[in-house]
Amino acid sequence: MWTGFVALITAATTIAGVQIKDLRVPPSVRNGSRPALLDCEYTLKPEELAADKYSGLVVKWYFKNSPSPVYQWIPGQKPQDLGILKGKLDLSHRASDHGATMHRALYITNPTTELSGEYKCFVSTFDDEDFMTKKMVVFVPERSLDMMQTKPNLDSVQITCTARGVYPEPKMALLRGSKKKTNMDGVLVETVPRRGSYDIVASKVVQDSDLQTPTVFACELHIPEAQYSVSKRLVYYPGPPPPTNYNETTYPHNWMLIVLSIFIGTWRGTA
Repeated sequence: MWTGFVALITAATTIAGVQIKDLRVPPSVRNGSRPALLDCEYTLKPEELAADKYSGLVVKWYFKNSPSPVYQWIPGQKPQDLGILKGKLDLSHRASDHGATMHRALYITNPTTELSGEYKCFVSTFDDEDFMTKKMVVFVPERSLDMMQTKPNLDSVQITCTARGVYPEPKMALLRGSKKKTNMDGVLVETVPRRGSYDIVASKVVQDSDLQTPTVFACELHIPEAQYSVSKRLVYYPGPPPPTNYNETTYPHNWMLIVLSIFIGTWRGTA
């Protein structure tokens, strides 16, 4: 019985046709930053490799759930860019020097956000077929990231962080602390869809009595699908806000002049 089982496994291995061994797709690419290479590595049966034109070998790539391919290559013919990838591929790129695999890959010269999604490599022969799917995200980092503090009253501070022009949809968190940062609870986060991107705002009002002097606040922006993150921080000193014309170098000097003027005026009045 064991001998028969081993023979069955051996026979199945022997007759196995086309097999995709690896699908290498970058999980995230920055919009317009560099080309993206999507490679589909497969093997064929020895008799298929030796046959004329490789026994009807056809390599196709599909994007998202489209029933029509965005790329097709048949050995002996020129590769074709189709659909959303029309004009966006370097069709001269070679993944190998072998006639059965040289044009198996997609070389996207300038990936942009509309090319985010799942890519399926489909390889077939007269006798067999195989496919594999992976996702690529083309992301756009923030156009701007701003963090500010305002005083709604003398005893509290509002921390606000704003990011603009991000894709895909981002997340944002406010944190407190310098060495050991902790996430702040009750943060109000609003995400606003724009044309092809997102703006996001996070804000939180904190009472001065709950803070140390000084307190470090941080803002963290994340794009989960792209594994991208960036942060910004500010230092807040609890207490009443300084005068609008406050200057760290001149204010103490001006204060002393005011006190001196009052003293002189009082002295003259009593003289």
